Amino acid sequence: MLPSKTVVLVNTDFESRASEQGSGAPRGFEADAAVLDTARAVLRALERLGVEVSLLPIKSSLDGLTKKLARRGVSTVFNLVESIDNDYGREWQVPALLARQGLRFTGNGALPLRLCRTKDRARGVLERAGVRVARGAVVSGPSELSVHKLRGVPFPCFVKPARVDGSIGIDADSVCVDAAALSARVTRLSQHLAGPFLVEAYLPGKEINVALFPEPRHGHVVPTEIDFSALAPGLPRFVTYDSKWNPESPEYVTKSVPAELAAPLRAEVERVARSAFLALGGSGYGRVDMRLDVHGEPCVIDVNPNNDLHPEAGLALAAASVGVGYEALIGSILAHAHREQA
Repeated sequence: MLPSKTVVLVNTDFESRASEQGSGAPRGFEADAAVLDTARAVLRALERLGVEVSLLPIKSSLDGLTKKLARRGVSTVFNLVESIDNDYGREWQVPALLARQGLRFTGNGALPLRLCRTKDRARGVLERAGVRVARGAVVSGPSELSVHKLRGVPFPCFVKPARVDGSIGIDADSVCVDAAALSARVTRLSQHLAGPFLVEAYLPGKEINVALFPEPRHGHVVPTEIDFSALAPGLPRFVTYDSKWNPESPEYVTKSVPAELAAPLRAEVERVARSAFLALGGSGYGRVDMRLDVHGEPCVIDVNPNNDLHPEAGLALAAASVGVGYEALIGSILAHAHREQA
């Protein structure tokens, strides 16, 4: 059952950073700005489902939010906020506030959002839960790239910033073949992005995204894979920032397609995805990203409990592959929040 009225919460703090495009720093504006397009698509889907809905933007503060929601007469909120005042680390504050006020909301609670915004800590939780991840280490910067710190991490290795999302800071140079390349990569990233950074064994197999919706225990668990076949020779066979967000890049031709997996591997991928999401406290929709290692075993590389709900993004494509259209997907997410938190 859907609520008769709702509000789509969305952050618009990125608007103050439009000038960063072309600055030479790792790109991020496009990924952050995409949330507004997603919010509009969600709003249109809910309107078609007969829900009275409006957008409510958040920029630098949550002050007065509960009063604004009360004036609009809503008890269930569609939460798409990814940052506050351009601080990704504050994403969790929205569900925390809504929960304190007794309001229902879509997606996940404060704990998984807080954990998964710190990929180094999320990795530790997964390791302790027995979820398979790539061999790796966490470094704060180039000064920590010692043999002792990186013991057990082979070359080639993959480097990514631990406190951003949307593949920010990932490009062709993310794979490092030796110590010199690794040092250069961490040095460059640390000049523009705050650490820590993850240094993990590069996994050469398929890249698989597993969508979970509307919730992880009994809902759909749908694997898709990234199709790199249209890429020109020499371009990276992993998801980069440009392959997601830059239409002018030759890497933008990658796409998400239904996963072609043998039945035993599919079952294992689904089991690992569900285990990883639940280990991090997930209770709503989300996505678990994996790659296959040299032995063909799935290893978790990221968990996203607040992933893109745009109709052309991976979760919507995964839903469509099992016969769940965009309006049905958005409706199921809102209905789950309205029902389960009552």
